[in-house]
Amino acid sequence: MRKAFINAKLLRDGKIAEGAFAIENGAFTDYVKGEDAINLQGDTVIPGLIDLHTHGRCGFDFDETTPEELMELKKLYAKKGVTTVIPTLASNEYEKMLQRVREASELGFSALHIEGRYMNPEKKGAHAPEYLAPLDPKEIEDFADAAKNMHLHFSCAFELDKDGKFLDAILSHSYTASLAHTTATYSEAAELVEKGVKSFTHLFNAMPPIHHRAGGAVLAALTSDAYTEVICDGYHLAPETVKLIRTAKSKDRVILITDSILGAGYEGPNRSFFSAGLEIFMKDGTARLSDGTIAGSTLELWQGVKNYMSFTGADLPEAVACATENPANLLGLKNVGKIENEYKANFLRISDDLSIKEVYVEGEKI
Repeated sequence: MRKAFINAKLLRDGKIAEGAFAIENGAFTDYVKGEDAINLQGDTVIPGLIDLHTHGRCGFDFDETTPEELMELKKLYAKKGVTTVIPTLASNEYEKMLQRVREASELGFSALHIEGRYMNPEKKGAHAPEYLAPLDPKEIEDFADAAKNMHLHFSCAFELDKDGKFLDAILSHSYTASLAHTTATYSEAAELVEKGVKSFTHLFNAMPPIHHRAGGAVLAALTSDAYTEVICDGYHLAPETVKLIRTAKSKDRVILITDSILGAGYEGPNRSFFSAGLEIFMKDGTARLSDGTIAGSTLELWQGVKNYMSFTGADLPEAVACATENPANLLGLKNVGKIENEYKANFLRISDDLSIKEVYVEGEKI
């Protein structure tokens, strides 16, 4: 079925301009002048958002979901503008993690993020220590068997991979690797980037802070060509820290994420949830362990985009790319993240005040 849209401000190729477009078989295509069309009344159309680091929302946790709940989660994310969700697994029992990968693959998810299990115990954050494990390359083969054709993205403390075989196993499948929950020194992190680590997971968080005599993984991220994940909620990073990241990094190497947990989207009194084997307390919009450690976020990705603009002065095209085109490029997703012919017709219609008016997934309004 074909649909056409006119009188839109389209975000394409890094700029916003008046235009028209059409959708056919769930993908973008050219508008044919004179055909029946929906008038978007001058609203802005941007690509659907991609969240490559999110553990759940609305009481659902990707570590524990059934296949039916996975599909429900997909809809819940889409309603908030995230039309491509990358389920992210925290530390859990090994067989459970493999089962979640199998289910996501069978349901047609394009990619899955494995954050749990392969962490430095000194920087485990909100992950139960009993679920952490050595970096065994044989386990990558198990995950590959479970994933089949689905792309996997691994966040790991690669400084623990002393012989490099774990990273080699990841790269041998053309999967992507990110440094995370790490105590890596600057030289170790820089060397890992040279060896194929492509990104840094929730930069500044779960890694040593910058010291003027020892920059650590943070300065390796800021001075390299690697991608950097940014949780732009104002809690995980101060606004001035986000501004520093934008100043240091090329604009095509910043990726906005939520790192949201099952408490995201929850509306109700203060309460607790369990995730990654630990109890997480929801209070005043933040998620923390009993000792005060930040435990994921309750951030909506679209709010993160708007925060990025406010914190750094970035314009809308730049900020949107950090949650669309940039994560798609890191993961190698070839048909999402842009308004371009033959790409999936995932897009948001937004008003002048940057509120989301409509969400389309493969050409269908949800």
